Amino acid sequence: MSKLWDVMEMALSDAGRAQVLMGDPRTRRALRNDPERTLQVFELRAQEIRESIGIRRARGERRDLAVVAARRQAAAGTRLPA
Repeated sequence: MSKLWDVMEMALSDAGRAQVLMGDPRTRRALRNDPERTLQVFELRAQEIRESIGIRRARGERRDLAVVAARRQAAAGTRLPA
């Protein structure tokens, strides 16, 4: 569920950024003159989001592995010698 919140946060951030950009007359003019190039700015942001999601997944996996290792170590340390 936290991943969903992260994606929603990034989307809202992008929406706010787009709203600010569209409020700028230079951006609107650039969009009218060269829409393909102007829209590439947003595509680059989408790529950043995909990379960010991949990085977060990798961090989560590493964190999960660290928790498992810590639990195993703790369990091994609490056992009485045979």
